[in-house]
Amino acid sequence: MIKDMFPSPLPAGEGPGVRAHEHPTTCPLDCPGSCALIVTHDGNRISRIVGNPAHPFTRGVICGKVARYGDIQHGPRIASPLLRHGPKGSGSFQPISWDEAFDHIVARMQEIIASLGPEAIFPYYYGGTMGMVQRAACDRLTHRAGFSRLNKTICYPISETGWLAGVGRVMGPNPIELQDSDLIVLWGINAVSTHINLMPFIKEARQRGARLVVIDPYRNRTARLADVHLAIQPGCDAALALAMMNVIVTEGMVDRAYLQQRSDYDHALEQHILRCTPEWAANITGLESEVIRQLARWYGTAQAPFIRIGMGMSRHANGAVNVHAITCLVTLTGAWQRRGGGALLATGDAFPTTDAPVRQPGWLQPQRRLLDMSRLGDWLTDTTLAPPIAMLLIFNANPAASCPDASRVIRGLQRPDLFTVVHEQVMSDTARQADLVLPATTFLEHEDLYKSYGQYTLQHAQPLLPPWQQARCNHDVVNELARRLGYQEEPFQWDVATMVRQVLQASQLPPPETWSAPWLDFTPSEDEAHFRHRFGHADGRFHFYPHWSDANMPRLPDHWPVNRYDQPEQRRRYPLRLLLPPAHDLLNTTFAAAAAPRQRHGPPTLWLHPEDATARGIGAESQVTVYNDQASLTMAVRITTDVTVGLCLCEAGYLAEDFPEGLPINALTHASPVAPAGGAAFHDNCVEVRVAQSTGGMD
Repeated sequence: MIKDMFPSPLPAGEGPGVRAHEHPTTCPLDCPGSCALIVTHDGNRISRIVGNPAHPFTRGVICGKVARYGDIQHGPRIASPLLRHGPKGSGSFQPISWDEAFDHIVARMQEIIASLGPEAIFPYYYGGTMGMVQRAACDRLTHRAGFSRLNKTICYPISETGWLAGVGRVMGPNPIELQDSDLIVLWGINAVSTHINLMPFIKEARQRGARLVVIDPYRNRTARLADVHLAIQPGCDAALALAMMNVIVTEGMVDRAYLQQRSDYDHALEQHILRCTPEWAANITGLESEVIRQLARWYGTAQAPFIRIGMGMSRHANGAVNVHAITCLVTLTGAWQRRGGGALLATGDAFPTTDAPVRQPGWLQPQRRLLDMSRLGDWLTDTTLAPPIAMLLIFNANPAASCPDASRVIRGLQRPDLFTVVHEQVMSDTARQADLVLPATTFLEHEDLYKSYGQYTLQHAQPLLPPWQQARCNHDVVNELARRLGYQEEPFQWDVATMVRQVLQASQLPPPETWSAPWLDFTPSEDEAHFRHRFGHADGRFHFYPHWSDANMPRLPDHWPVNRYDQPEQRRRYPLRLLLPPAHDLLNTTFAAAAAPRQRHGPPTLWLHPEDATARGIGAESQVTVYNDQASLTMAVRITTDVTVGLCLCEAGYLAEDFPEGLPINALTHASPVAPAGGAAFHDNCVEVRVAQSTGGMD
């Protein structure tokens, strides 16, 4: 019975002799796995987290980060509301009650609305939790009150628009089918560190003779396991895809019957492909032409090649064009048709769910301005913005560290006239800049629904532990603010359990107590997942000719040289490309406040090729300064051939306090909007490096 799978947690304070309990739940973090978990606890503390072996995709596999979630759950949590007591950014706060906190917030809201209007208030949230009920809870207050709206661009829109341009629907073959592939290409995804659930299926395919190819600019944990690692130059993925298409066309590996039936492929496109030779691509990608040619032959002759596209390769100004070109490669050979073949970016369009009860889009006032979250630094420092942002309400996000051009974000947060409220579990970089900090629950302390973007199950999770100290969940905080502002609509009266059921009812799904497992499986049929009858566009065809909303974008799949490194002046002043890939022991900045994960992660370190180090007089024991027009940061150096000449990297997730300059690593990234739908080009950076003389300083 489903109710037996979700027993109520023991009340707090029953003592150490209480019998341990194992309960199912779901990882809430911004990761494609959405791993099903089993948590052992005594009613107050967790003693073990393991994967749930019954889940059809995650099958008991979880990452080391979540296995050690106790580092956060029982770590340096915020225990009560905190009011700033001292200069902004000083980290000096004094505890207050929830009533006092709400009084401060509501009084300031009413004052701002009366003097500047509701758009001067900007709620900001993202992927600290991926729960359908908790994540976007502040949207219903935004819509009801008429606050400035959030354009959620910071992660997904670049890759999504690239995928949709060709495929027309965000879904694809079940990733379980990797085990049936004879050629697996992990393109821009370090799965060992960011999507560990893929690896058992890849291992099974390799035991059957499949090849594993990893296309990634640096030799990471996944690349070390590959049969072939192609260390492509960042932002050049479309050139590689086009050159592979060239070989497939010239050597007769095209499925022309499939193209005629399922796509808009034509003679003009083929002539374009014939001009994109491996020699042409070699000059762009840094790969040898014969390596490109051999990979194309492997791909063109494989019976069921599968490409798993990662978000990483889209984090450039030309990212959408790159993703589209890769989907074109898949279509050219007809690989979509076969089990174990095709490609996958994400799975969201397969779910028949709606979060309308949470967000209440019917209350939305369309004339209210929409602000791009990736440009938060601009909005906070633009003196011409009318009305100015006078209050920030931040939920499940750490923009002081995670936004591009982070030094500008921090300058904006330090404005004396800005009132910032941060609802957080730990003292993050953003919380340190706040005027008021509110304690937030973890996923073990509240109920929610979780829709994966890397597999096809919707999962339900009950609270397993009582809230830590005075922590409250997003849903309850939003509803209390609304009620104190005088909004009496029914959704502001629902508790979390009622909201969960409202979401399921609106999605025409049964209540969780009737489920036979803690999840519902929405895996599409094989025909639908492989687009065997139609793609997602109105004409049912795959589109080699993308209908970009930006007229400056290429009319055909192509290499589009619009990245920072493609600008001669940038390349002259800052001749190194800088990548900021995900860290193995952190997820964005989650876990960064806990001592054990930070110790495993180590101090900020720049990976630099020996030739680049020698040219700059940098030795293995040096401290280096990495700088560009945005910022200057000092860190240790690791001299290694895991990066190529002209490329350096620093794994992301560090806090501002980890650097002498007091700025996070994203201070080195720019916030220029990315065509066609906005987004953050986190890997599109040019820098220079020198031996550190002191704490740095820009040239």
